[in-house]
Formats: sequence, C-alpha cells, structure tokens
Amino acid sequence: MLLDKFSNVVRENVDLAPFTWLQLGGNARYFAEPVNVEQLQALVTAAATISLPVRVLGGGSNILVREAGFNGLVVQLTSPAFQSIRFDGSLVTSGGGVKLAHLITACVGHGLGGLEHLVGIPGSLGGALHGNSGTEEGDIGQFVRQAKLLRRSGEIVSVEAPGLAFSHRWSSLDELVILEATLELQPDDIRQLTKREQTFWILKRSRQPNHPLRSAVAFVDPDGASAGDLIHQAGLWGAVEGSVQMNSTYPNYITAGTGATSDQVLALLERVRNGVHQKTGVRLQTHLAVW
Repeated sequence: MLLDKFSNVVRENVDLAPFTWLQLGGNARYFAEPVNVEQLQALVTAAATISLPVRVLGGGSNILVREAGFNGLVVQLTSPAFQSIRFDGSLVTSGGGVKLAHLITACVGHGLGGLEHLVGIPGSLGGALHGNSGTEEGDIGQFVRQAKLLRRSGEIVSVEAPGLAFSHRWSSLDELVILEATLELQPDDIRQLTKREQTFWILKRSRQPNHPLRSAVAFVDPDGASAGDLIHQAGLWGAVEGSVQMNSTYPNYITAGTGATSDQVLALLERVRNGVHQKTGVRLQTHLAVW
C-alpha cells in the first residue's frame, strides 16, 4: 500500500547497518528520503493510517539496529528542504536535518556565539535538540525560542519557548520529527568565536578515539560526572563480550569487531551498567537507541 502511493521515493528491504556507526543490524521494511516537508508529511500520514511504525534516521551515531531489522518505515532527511539555515539578527532558524557541526560553523561565521562548546558532538540539530546535547559549558536547549514539529499522526505544530522543557540530556521535543528550530544566540567577534570553536574542537578530539570506525558512545554522562571515569573506577575499561569491546583508552566508547552482533553489544552494555552501579551507586543511561 505504501509502495503503491510513494513508489518514486520509498524503497523496500534496505540494509540499515551502513547508516549506523556500529555497522550492525538488519533491514528496514521501507526506507524513504522525502524531497520536501509536504512529501514527508504525506508519508507519515499514510503510515499512521495503516498503523505502520515510523522512525527517523539521522547520522546513526547513537543507533543500534537488531539483526531482525525494523518492520516499519525509516525516513532520512537528506533533502535540501531539511538543510536550510536562515539568519535574522541574533536569531538563527535551522532545519532539523542540518548537521550540528555545520550549524555551529555557520553561526560562528555570522558572528553569533553560544554553540561553540558543542562542536564535535555528532549528528543533526534535530537529534541534538531531542536529547538536549551539551557539555559542562551548558546545553543547547537554553537557546531555543521556537520549534516546528511533525507529530506521528502527520500533524505539524509550532511550539514557543514557554511550551518547551529541557533538563540534563532530555527535552520535551519527543515528537516524530523536529522540522526546524529557531535559536537566539549572542553576537560576538568572529575571530574570537573562531578561536573558541577551534579550542573546543581540539579538546573534544582529545577525548575520542582517533579511528572511531565501528565505534559509538556507550552511555550518557550523568549530571556532574563522566561515564568514562565511572567505567574506569569500576575496572570495566576494555571489557569484552564476544566480538564487542569497551575501549581501553576511552572507556565510554564501545567497538564492534568482525562477527559482532547486537545481542553482544546489549549484553556488554548491561554488564558494564550493572558493574558501575555496584561499584559507584550510579546507574548509567544507555546512549544507544535500540531499533
């Protein structure tokens, strides 16, 4: 039924593994890259009428796909229609599909500061807003003034800042798609902002594996703590489960080797999570969304 209506944009049985950092998992029953908001809305509405689950695929940095795949529709917002960035004084309105790193550089180039400390965080603006990405310098949610959202029913709504809520690595932006958002930033000197961006980038890279092939962040940093430090305290850096291993140098990264499976990833995450809780009393939140 979905293929009958959208045969020009929907593909069947698409391998999802190449789209994820861990390179694991099976196929999506349907896969689509809509060319504009109207087509995306029509796809989501059609899926809702037949109770077909829909998920949005961003950069794939925080997704673990099971070998059984996903029996629904996966959409990826690669079209220019979801990549626009518009400036109006201290306000920037960006499509949810824009890569966060690209948005930060664009803002710095327009003399708008506040996001530089987020450089190096992978994924799109939509993903960053959904999980309220941040560092010890602050979270992205503090800058949001408006968001345009696509609900799972296919309805499009706009929400102003008073109707939004943000906390540590959480936001109320839990609708299907964040189509775009308007952020209010601080005008500043472009040269100084560029230096700040470069400094934060160097700092971020020093905390990541040099060759992150088939690697992903395992856990969300708790408020005021480092997941990597807690894993180290529990003596679980370098822990192994089958062909999956916690990085020995960067303990909060998990790597999938040849022959790795999603079950091995989940088993290792649970073992590390339980070990950290027993040793430190902190129950870590898994960074990976399981499909």
